[in-house]
Amino acid sequence: MSSDYESKVAPAGWESVQETAPSTLRPDEPRLARWIGSVGLLFIALAFFAVVFSRMGESRIGPGTRIFLLAAGLMGVLFHASRDADLQMRRTYGLAGLLLLLASGALASIRVGDTVGALFLPYGYLCLPLALLFLMAYAHNETEETWRWPVLVLIGVVALILSSMTFIGGNVSAPFLLRYGLLFGLAGLAYAWAFIGLEGSDSPAGFRAALVVGAIGLAGFLVALGRSLIPLLGRWFGSAAAPAEQPYIASAGLLLMMVGFLYLGLAIGICSDNRLVVLTRRELSAFFYSPIAYIVLFGWTIVGFYMFFLFVQYIVVMGEQNQPMVEPIVQYYIIDFTPVVGILFVVPILTMKLLSDERRTGTLEVLLTAPLDEASIVMSKFFGALIFFLLMWIPWGLFLIALRIEGGKAFDYRPLLSFSVGLVCSGASFISMGLFFSSLTRNQIIAAILTFMGMMVLITTFFVIRLVPTGALRTFLIHASFINLWEDTLTGKLIPRDLLFPLSATAFWLFLTVKSLEARKWS
Repeated sequence: MSSDYESKVAPAGWESVQETAPSTLRPDEPRLARWIGSVGLLFIALAFFAVVFSRMGESRIGPGTRIFLLAAGLMGVLFHASRDADLQMRRTYGLAGLLLLLASGALASIRVGDTVGALFLPYGYLCLPLALLFLMAYAHNETEETWRWPVLVLIGVVALILSSMTFIGGNVSAPFLLRYGLLFGLAGLAYAWAFIGLEGSDSPAGFRAALVVGAIGLAGFLVALGRSLIPLLGRWFGSAAAPAEQPYIASAGLLLMMVGFLYLGLAIGICSDNRLVVLTRRELSAFFYSPIAYIVLFGWTIVGFYMFFLFVQYIVVMGEQNQPMVEPIVQYYIIDFTPVVGILFVVPILTMKLLSDERRTGTLEVLLTAPLDEASIVMSKFFGALIFFLLMWIPWGLFLIALRIEGGKAFDYRPLLSFSVGLVCSGASFISMGLFFSSLTRNQIIAAILTFMGMMVLITTFFVIRLVPTGALRTFLIHASFINLWEDTLTGKLIPRDLLFPLSATAFWLFLTVKSLEARKWS
């Protein structure tokens, strides 16, 4: 009956529309990200006009406020770039990254007076990481491979150019390495890491790129080591610009070996199937899958900005009083009561759940039943937490680029290298102690309290030294105080015997942690 009805009512040639459900779902617009990006653009504009008016002598906004506005604005814009996958937005940010990269190259080649590249530090170099962040956001959001792949190739080519300039130019000229080469090497490592991460380490291109990074790092390390140990090669390849009485290993050799070790370490961490390396990657990734990592990073960055603000104010006061700053000026930036107290809380937060959470959830038994020994589990958690602990300090170093921009004068940054060695050794002792206390209990709060008490003991040694005038006890307390170690390394002093106590403490706590896990077999 229905067919007769349709034949009478419907016109000739009419057909019903084919069902196409379900309908296409439109993704939600990132309104919050766009609001944050708009506020970030406003902050950047305010910082720009503040700098312009300060050059005209009509601005009342201090350098600390200008740096805060610029940093907050860039963070807001980068957050929007990473969250907004709209076609016009993502390609606009991709174009911004490309322009920043071109600006960096232009500033490195422009002649100002008799100097080529006088504007590269700090303006040109600051464009390098900003360009990388915008290009990474674009490559992450781009859906068309014909647009995405050229950007990945560009990132890889820039990484190769920067690393070549470091290892080749650093061996040709030691002053070039000390002024530009080290910065090129670190930027090249960041670009290489970004290329591998965006392409995927499991893909053929990402895996081959990681192998190339490892080969470059190994070659750079071996060449620097050979030039440092064999005087004949040092005289043969030595730079005429370097002073003859200064050993190669004292400056260029040590820097090149450190950069080469970082390149090699990145390649091993990505390519290796070793159990310890795989577990360390798992532990490091676990930090970033929890909100604790971002809370700690944000809080420690705020502490760093507060210290930098006080540091800038101190420089301004010294300048108004016509008192010269004594190098190394970086010692006035890091050593203070605030970061020491901050470390007191940061270390327990990072280590409290390393093993206690595994015991509470029962995953520790799963690890122990796998073909793994206790030492591999302990060392993987130790290395993962230590790497994250060192990553927290990166924003502190980036603030010094702002100092170079505002101050307009170079300063001696080489004490930061010796401080980095002292920070690694002292941080290793902190993390190993917290790891041991985390292995004793299922309760994270108890593990954090025990670690907090251990850190209090280490800080107290610095004040007890004043009560002990002479003797072996005073010598022991000086070596046990990490504050004394930080003070010495920030003045450029790196004495091997000062590193003996933190390294011995690290081995001691790791040994106890392994025995604590082995004791579970008999409980």
